[in-house]
Amino acid sequence: MNGDDSMSDFNKIIAFQQMMPYLSKEQQEELALTLGMDLQEIERRLVGKNKEDEFILILLFMEVCKSITGFDEGVSQLLKTATSDLLIELKNGNKFMLEIKHTDKEKYSISMGNLEKRIDYASKYNLALYFAISIKGIWMLFNAEYLKEKGGKIGISDLTKSKLDEILGCISYVFPKNLRIRSVYSTNEAVKSTGIQFDPYGKLVSYELYYDDKKIFRVKGKNSPYLGYTMILEALQDRLSMDTQTIEHSGDYTIINEFFTSDFNAISEYKFLLAPIEHTAYDGDNKYTAHTYIEKAKEDSNLLNMRFQLGHIRGMMQYLVDNGVEILYIKNNLIYKLNP
Repeated sequence: MNGDDSMSDFNKIIAFQQMMPYLSKEQQEELALTLGMDLQEIERRLVGKNKEDEFILILLFMEVCKSITGFDEGVSQLLKTATSDLLIELKNGNKFMLEIKHTDKEKYSISMGNLEKRIDYASKYNLALYFAISIKGIWMLFNAEYLKEKGGKIGISDLTKSKLDEILGCISYVFPKNLRIRSVYSTNEAVKSTGIQFDPYGKLVSYELYYDDKKIFRVKGKNSPYLGYTMILEALQDRLSMDTQTIEHSGDYTIINEFFTSDFNAISEYKFLLAPIEHTAYDGDNKYTAHTYIEKAKEDSNLLNMRFQLGHIRGMMQYLVDNGVEILYIKNNLIYKLNP
């Protein structure tokens, strides 16, 4: 493949990404054919772009940025410059260039030559360069000098050296075993429900959170004062389902129990901020990705105001602790107990 073809493919993928939020799956397939590309290949290549948008949402949601400035990647490729992805200015006055990277491999790797070019670019503006790196969905943040020390290779073992908590003010909550969510769904339309749909099991009839078999709260009906809790705790439920999940069927009803079988289950605050968005459908069955959410927010700025914010997450954790759930939190690699 020559340089012109590569550039053409890049532009096609960027164009596809811009149109994707407004197209059905069938229309996406038709557009891919029109562009002479395979939809699965486009989706694979868009994973990295969506991860960039995911970290941009984290920057927005952690409420520490005064401004976020992006650079045109197409122009950077054309001029063959090692432009950073973003210029970040924090509310405390600090500024730095940011590279956003993602890999599903065990390690992220960058050549020393490429790394030096990117450090040089940031140095022209007298700014430090940081790398936000996602390895299998776990975000870390490092100064470029740390990458130099590591020979351009970063793995999960470097998590304790990450500056994410320090720079973004992010903490992780540590949940104990014997924490359980019991959800009941029904496909019977006559049954009163919360209105929350989860195919193929039907609508959510009730949702209960238990700790050591003590009921902490119960959601039942559309007017339940605890209904919002089910959305705030999406990240917790995702993690519980990855640990242990049992599914029972009884006529029109499905009962799902999800629980931890071991202690020290850490979930970062940014996961709680992102999960409600990822579980929300914006057009029929199409659920938000980070990219589609940003595109929709450009059209309607109220979308950003409707999301759950840090105060909601921290208030939720305090509520759980006040009602007997033992939760720890990690901040700057130190562990603390969240007190009632």
